[in-house]
Amino acid sequence: MNMIKFARFALPALVAAGMFATPAHAQAAAAVGIVDTDGVLENSLAGKAVKLEREKYGTTYTNQVKDQEGKLRQEDQELMQQRGVLAPDVFQQRATAFQTKIQDFQNQVRDKQERLEFASQQAMQEIANTMLVVAQEVAKEKALNVVLPRGAVLVSDPSMDISKSVLDKLNVRLPSVQFQNPDTLQRNDGTAAAPAAGGAKAPAAKAPAKK
Repeated sequence: MNMIKFARFALPALVAAGMFATPAHAQAAAAVGIVDTDGVLENSLAGKAVKLEREKYGTTYTNQVKDQEGKLRQEDQELMQQRGVLAPDVFQQRATAFQTKIQDFQNQVRDKQERLEFASQQAMQEIANTMLVVAQEVAKEKALNVVLPRGAVLVSDPSMDISKSVLDKLNVRLPSVQFQNPDTLQRNDGTAAAPAAGGAKAPAAKAPAKK
């Protein structure tokens, strides 16, 4: 499963010209740094942990969907077998009820997908925000006037790349991030699913152990 692309996150300080620029950007020769934002997000400890959490929930939901689909197919076959023995009006009532059940199932699948996407974006947004902060710190340490995302640069000198410095500092600052349980998180529309049995709190997405 691909990681969510950096461009999807709302970073007010990220502009077309670069991630940020100090007043010194008006100077004729500015010191410029470049960051592989997508690479930093994907390779950070917190980013890897978010990916694992997303895949874990995705696998659980896929298995649930397959199980329910099997039950619905069985129910459909049984309904078709009863078509010749049931009164037309009775059969129509059962067929309508079955179609409603299918629609409810499809809505549930869509809701789970949306919740998982929302939980993933929340976690990745926190990482992206922290990455911006540490990029500013690295820029200050290296006396850089401007920092650009790699995607905005056509050609550059490898010495301008500060991605590793940003990644190292990000891993120290934010080694893990909370990944909310998609089933219980608060949605943008204000709705929330009933808590799971026991009301267990969603665990943090722990960073994978370093090799």
